[in-house]
Amino acid sequence: MFYQSSFHHMFLENPTISNIISGLKELSATENSQVLLFIGEKCDIDLKVLVNSLNNENILFIGGIFPQVIHQKITSDKGIVIKKIELELVPIYFNSESEFVNKFSDYQDHKFTTAFTLIDGLSERASDQLMTLFTHLGNNVRFFGGGVGRLQSAKEGILISNEGIYQTGTMVVFLSSKTKIDAKHGWKKSVGPFIVTKSEKNLIKELNWENAFTVYQRCLKETQNISLTKESFSQHSIHFPFGIFKEERDYIVRDPFEVNNEGHITCVGNIPENSLIDILSVEEDKLREIPEKMISNCIMKTGVKPLPVLFSCISRFTHLQDRFDEELEGFNSELLKHFPESELEGALSIGEIYSSGSGYLELLNKSIVLGLAY
Repeated sequence: MFYQSSFHHMFLENPTISNIISGLKELSATENSQVLLFIGEKCDIDLKVLVNSLNNENILFIGGIFPQVIHQKITSDKGIVIKKIELELVPIYFNSESEFVNKFSDYQDHKFTTAFTLIDGLSERASDQLMTLFTHLGNNVRFFGGGVGRLQSAKEGILISNEGIYQTGTMVVFLSSKTKIDAKHGWKKSVGPFIVTKSEKNLIKELNWENAFTVYQRCLKETQNISLTKESFSQHSIHFPFGIFKEERDYIVRDPFEVNNEGHITCVGNIPENSLIDILSVEEDKLREIPEKMISNCIMKTGVKPLPVLFSCISRFTHLQDRFDEELEGFNSELLKHFPESELEGALSIGEIYSSGSGYLELLNKSIVLGLAY
């Protein structure tokens, strides 16, 4: 369980293995404690040595590599955030439905409120793996987490645990504490709707029976006067994502990040065939309200100081730039207003995971998810 009294955390910039081990000794892990590691992708740590060192010290841990980590008002691609949490159940790693079902069978009778999830954000199987979780855990569990992965460094491994290093897959941590979570993005319709007439998992081939790139290129020319080429695609597409239209809920935002020679567009997360989508642009005035709204949505009057974790999309960071710093500053000051001793930590993720216990579980893009555990 998450108990604030038994919870500790720390942030290390440019750490060494010995820094990490001595830091963890300070956190004095107990029998039920697990350590959660958020590791920036340029952090100069050999994962094999890290896993072996933590195992030699009998420390139970899971961790993920992210483009950057968040500590209070700063983001760092070389840092590491360490959190100690109290758990009753061992985290589950899986890379197929049968593997999940097999491991989860021991947990059927346990009561937990929240599935904290780390997933390979760049895998075309990400949506399927979330579907597995949703199918077996259903609507009585809240889902919260982020997509791990490396955008620049070619080093190996994106998830770690006592069992070793994983190149892909999903890790789930079961929490029985009270949690409140929220998700927002601040995007609005620019042009649409379009029918996705041909797609394959996270690849859009056709929109309205026409080549996907041709349609997208034409829309950006007409609405933004941008002359888009395949070479300049990722430079501009980051500012104009797709939004999957859902009745009575917010868009599911999908980041288009690559176009191939055939004019097919690769997105982070699946876009089902026959879904309705719009091309989106940012809604300036909505952005400013996000920190205050999200924190007030996550407040519970318990008298307990909560543990806050924030995942914000790496493409949101690249898109907003200076305004991202303002947004992070907003989250920090808003949090401190309500909980003066709290420290905001988290990561810039490749996709965000959120379900409040009602509705479909999706990998979000360009969004923020905030969780407060009490």
